[in-house]
Amino acid sequence: MEERKTVPKLTNTNAVVAAPPAKAHTLRAILLASLADGTSVIRDPLLGEDQLHLIDCLTRLGVKIEKKGADLAIHGTRGQFTPSNRELDVGESGVAMNTLTAVASLVPGDIVLTGAPGLLARPVGDLVDALRQLGCDIQWLGKAGHPPLLVRSSAIPGGASRVSGLKTSQYFSSLALSAPLARNDVTLICPDELSEKPYFDITLQMMERFGAKAINRGYREVSIPSGQSYRACDYRVEGDWSSASFYLLAAAVCASTVRVTGLSADTKQGDRLFASFIEKMGARVAWDGPDLVVTGGTLSPIRVAMADTPDLVPPLAIAAAFAAGTSVFTKVGHLRYKECNRLEAIKTELGKMGIRCEYDDDLVIHGDPAALRPAVIDSWNDHRIAMSFAVAGLALGGVEILNPGCVSKSFPDFWDRIGPFWG
Repeated sequence: MEERKTVPKLTNTNAVVAAPPAKAHTLRAILLASLADGTSVIRDPLLGEDQLHLIDCLTRLGVKIEKKGADLAIHGTRGQFTPSNRELDVGESGVAMNTLTAVASLVPGDIVLTGAPGLLARPVGDLVDALRQLGCDIQWLGKAGHPPLLVRSSAIPGGASRVSGLKTSQYFSSLALSAPLARNDVTLICPDELSEKPYFDITLQMMERFGAKAINRGYREVSIPSGQSYRACDYRVEGDWSSASFYLLAAAVCASTVRVTGLSADTKQGDRLFASFIEKMGARVAWDGPDLVVTGGTLSPIRVAMADTPDLVPPLAIAAAFAAGTSVFTKVGHLRYKECNRLEAIKTELGKMGIRCEYDDDLVIHGDPAALRPAVIDSWNDHRIAMSFAVAGLALGGVEILNPGCVSKSFPDFWDRIGPFWG
């Protein structure tokens, strides 16, 4: 029988919850520490499935990574890898696939990159083409444009590379993270519009924290000088606004008050905008010292562009379902290429709950609080779909989530952390 979890209705209307560590920062810190000279300590990392797969793959490349209490000690390689295993399985982690494709180009000898069936269906053609433009030798082992990959390079020669930014900024982050170790200068050229810019901002900020610089010319051209090296550091991971969005959503749709600890108001994380989005919809949002306090009530529909904050579309779609009227999320076409087609997942699962949606490159949700009803929700093996609809369950009671364990990709203790909402 398929695993499922029934979400009881919220009973605690004044909850206090802690934000989990930031996924994006943890992934980058692990990778940068592995490329650095010396031993880094990563404090309070998030150890979800993506991070664990990345750690396993880096260990196979010869990186020594030790867990010390809640922290990680990572003994950097200076980009000089000694693989113990030449097949890297990234599971469902698109971030690990993208970053390790570039890193594997630094490793002497052949490296095979593979993953779970869902991951193998996700295209990486733009990234591979970008690395080939920099002189790397990467071959398809199956369907062209998709993993698994055979990486035959032993260095990144360097030069200029043109890569589209419309689908994701991950390709630019993946290239930039390894570029300081290239033989020659690297220039990344974006011929169109870079989506998810805040994630690239995090990449550049963390590269500098570990001792390497890149010159960003308006997200159209990024120059990374060669001859740089990363240096080890002591790095504490900040709280994750993406994961905390589910706490803020709970306050908004349950007409309750939620106090969130551990978030930084001064952050590069684009998903901090979730607080302002739900404030525009009618929630009360305020800082009380270091804590963010959100109180929900009657919500109004919203129209907002989401190109830079795609991970907020699933939780904001739930808020829109509880807002009487039509909400429109523009510039969301790239959500078709995430862990699932998130636009189709949102349309299908909200439809089960009585809410009409349609989409092309915009997502339109016809909110109707009176029409909402509990349903059995397919998570589509997507952590953000599962968590978003779980919060709808807090408001409605009786919502069932299929494959609830998929939340372990980014928020492994999600079901425990929303416990305070049940008193």
